[in-house]
Amino acid sequence: MANATAIAPPDTDQSSAKHDDRLILAMENDQTRQPTETVKPWKILVVDDESEVHSVTRLALEDFSFAGRGLEFIDVYSGAEAKQKIKENPDTAIILLDVVMETDDAGLEVARYVRQELGNHFVRIILRTGQPGMAPERRVLKVYDINDYRAKTELTQSRMFTVIYTALSSYRDLIALARSRHRLVGLVNELEQFAHVATTDLQDPLKDLIGQIQLFQRSQKDKLDEEATKQLDDMWQSSLRLQNVVNDLLTVANIGGENETRTITDCEAVIDEACEGLRQMIDSSQARITRDPMPKVFANRRQLVQLFQNLISNAIKFQPGDNPQVHISVTTRGRDWVFTVTDKGIGIPPENLDNVFRLFYKYHENQQYEGTGIGLAICEKVVRWHGGKIWVDSTPGKGSSFFFTLPLSE
Repeated sequence: MANATAIAPPDTDQSSAKHDDRLILAMENDQTRQPTETVKPWKILVVDDESEVHSVTRLALEDFSFAGRGLEFIDVYSGAEAKQKIKENPDTAIILLDVVMETDDAGLEVARYVRQELGNHFVRIILRTGQPGMAPERRVLKVYDINDYRAKTELTQSRMFTVIYTALSSYRDLIALARSRHRLVGLVNELEQFAHVATTDLQDPLKDLIGQIQLFQRSQKDKLDEEATKQLDDMWQSSLRLQNVVNDLLTVANIGGENETRTITDCEAVIDEACEGLRQMIDSSQARITRDPMPKVFANRRQLVQLFQNLISNAIKFQPGDNPQVHISVTTRGRDWVFTVTDKGIGIPPENLDNVFRLFYKYHENQQYEGTGIGLAICEKVVRWHGGKIWVDSTPGKGSSFFFTLPLSE
């Protein structure tokens, strides 16, 4: 079965006329029509085994124009022929489809072929039947992804204009949306590729630099005065911070990559793994991590570990004094799990709440709080990749609660 994304959006007119939704009849206002030789007409596939139906359809729509473009009719008289024609004309906008032709369900088989085998979900399918009992409306609309269902006796000339106008408007908007999404996905992929290449190309020179500094420190430690030793140590510390930034950027770039998959994931085990990765931090601060019973979710385990690890480490880091406390809770809301990671730390000023998930943003400039300013940006991207949302509620001096949602597993 073909995937719907395999079908590229058919070409549509890019002129200013495409935004004109007026339905124009030549007999009413010939002067407003656009020259048909300069724009491609909308393709209408008329599928019916009765020649009279083809003639009546052409007659009813002969003066129709939408967005400055007329209609091009493609006449076919069987389901088998219809399959071939739609394959040859992927830019078909509308299929006017009869049900009963060479077989009682020939039209429905065409609809199934278009949606499932070709993966074409752009074309608007309007079912026209002279025998409504052969294709129950509710079942047909749901199972075969039909956009409109009409008895042939319903489609008077005025009604036909309305049906075609609505279908073309929908088709045009779907094509525009698909193109915008395609451009956006391309831009995001380019940015992620750039970030990945930039960070990987920086890793080796940084490792060499750090290694050379360490080698120089060891070989010259007896020859350097106190000031030179301090400057060399500062250089080494700055190199390590830069290396952390590069590693975090690489993490951001890799989220949602081609090899990232989702499975049913136990959040109990995920939080245990996240805490184990923070064992030194938790033990040295004597932090107390508590949690409610956790659910299983449909998620990428590695990313979920990273998410909890970042939120827990932040909660520990921004709690002054001994024995910081972090509590993880969960509830449901609609079709989502809502997780909360709560601390009793220094909190976040209200003016900074809208910016905390920005890349490189540090909402506390105090030098005692180390970090690259990328951790929460990683959290935001992980949650967004899973189809959820993340936000924070905080009171300075009393603590913060970070909330994020994940879809309920089926």
